[in-house]
Amino acid sequence: MKLIFALLLLGPVIANAAEDKVAVYLNFEQAYLSNDVSLFTPLLSKNYTIRQTVHIPGIGSDTVPVTKAQLLEGMKQNPKPSSLPRSKAESVKIETISKQHFCARSQTLDQVVVVGKNYEEKELRKACFKHENNSYEAISHTIDVYYREL
Repeated sequence: MKLIFALLLLGPVIANAAEDKVAVYLNFEQAYLSNDVSLFTPLLSKNYTIRQTVHIPGIGSDTVPVTKAQLLEGMKQNPKPSSLPRSKAESVKIETISKQHFCARSQTLDQVVVVGKNYEEKELRKACFKHENNSYEAISHTIDVYYREL
């Protein structure tokens, strides 16, 4: 009986913790796609890294690692918000690494036209965070973009 009572009390706490992590990720993604350096910079750890890989059928893959400084400079040069689709809360999956560290994954789908052909563009996004200075900071960010001809 005590176990059932404990689960009833802790269940909402565990659910709220997961929802809070989803909110951390969605806030991070929104700031990233806004291209607004003033919104994005406070969310990054000192050693934040980002890597994007584009997968093109029949051709192969190309990975571009970008430093934090390069990314922020690119945002300053092109401050317009990205037109890429935003993740929905229900598509975000949380992986708890430790009490202070978690990763969030999401997926988006879009349709694009490349050289007159229609393609499905699927993005698999992953960002990892650590809790420091009373908030979560992004430590790594990977984006895999897959194209499929429609």
